[in-house]
Amino acid sequence: MIMVKNLLVVVMLSFGTVVSAQNQEGQLGTQGNSLSKLMVMLDKMTDEQKAYARANWLVAPEAYVNQHDHPSSYVISPNPAPDTQSTCECSGCSSAYLLRFYGESVNGVELFNQPSFPCKHSEGAYPKCFKVLFEEQYGNYTAEYYTGTTDDLKNAVSKGIPVIVLLFNGKTLHYVPVVGYDVDHFFIQDSVDEYRNVDDCNNFNRSVEIPLFEKMWNIPIESCQRLFVIVRKV
Repeated sequence: MIMVKNLLVVVMLSFGTVVSAQNQEGQLGTQGNSLSKLMVMLDKMTDEQKAYARANWLVAPEAYVNQHDHPSSYVISPNPAPDTQSTCECSGCSSAYLLRFYGESVNGVELFNQPSFPCKHSEGAYPKCFKVLFEEQYGNYTAEYYTGTTDDLKNAVSKGIPVIVLLFNGKTLHYVPVVGYDVDHFFIQDSVDEYRNVDDCNNFNRSVEIPLFEKMWNIPIESCQRLFVIVRKV
């Protein structure tokens, strides 16, 4: 019963709602209250809504398996400029970012707002959206879901492909592409203007210290912790 509730809480979380992030550390302190409210929402779901939620949640494999031979710092360069979302399009913006990385001409907001964008709900999209979009709709990509440590994530990024991660800021969940790291930071191309804190770099617009990144990435729900998605062209 606990696992089912955890699963349903995950899919009821907002995967894209934009909120002000003037103090991310303060927002992280509200996790308990946010999850309590989500449990109340869960109790109000109909059986049909619960069935839909279960059908669209993709459980992540246990680990990203590879030799940890990555350098101490690495930034993917060149990489595309990010879109700027207006409401809840972070799943579309992250998807379009990877498509542009592979040479496609796609706008993330327009992509998300197409009727065909998969697995949407009123405040974003379920995690399965990447699997359906890249593997079923485009057909010449794979989307692989993993969970792991920051060392695993660094190792994945160092292979030269932007990695989509799921972060929790205390109120909402937010998809972003990670494009680099150093000893103390992860570097992101963020689609939310308020979260951007780097103005003088073409390769990333947001730098997050690793302890804060770990708090945001270590989502306090068992089956959603430390999720990252690797998209490859085949």
